[in-house]
Amino acid sequence: MVTEMDVLERLRTVIVEGLGSEFADFRDDSAVIDFPDTDNMRRNLMVYIQPDYEALEDLSVGTDLARMNASVFILAKGAPNAELIRTVFRAYTVIYLRLRGDPTLKGFISETRITDMDYYPAVTASRTIVAIEAQTEMQWAKGFMED
Repeated sequence: MVTEMDVLERLRTVIVEGLGSEFADFRDDSAVIDFPDTDNMRRNLMVYIQPDYEALEDLSVGTDLARMNASVFILAKGAPNAELIRTVFRAYTVIYLRLRGDPTLKGFISETRITDMDYYPAVTASRTIVAIEAQTEMQWAKGFMED
């Protein structure tokens, strides 16, 4: 059975692979499944994946159609504001293209899509951190019957 944490981990892995190929200092621990913590950002570019909610509906006798939404926060710090803006939009573009190019997360689920995006020029009243919040919707058949 594919669980919600499995899906979130796969999304995180796809993001790490994409951003790691575009940003030399983006590492595995630069993307976490957690709410953004600006006080403890380990890197100048971080991605936080925050699960929001899930809707389930009957698909068959042994499976439900799961639609889970999660916010993907892209935060950047440690540079002049103009550079931070470019960084978060470049990172967003990489993530957007990865998910549009392979919405199944490498065949793991049925579909992933970004439904909307918000840009934040200042995070927690700080002009030294900028952010983008992208809403994602992930869909898959969630089995619940034992074989």
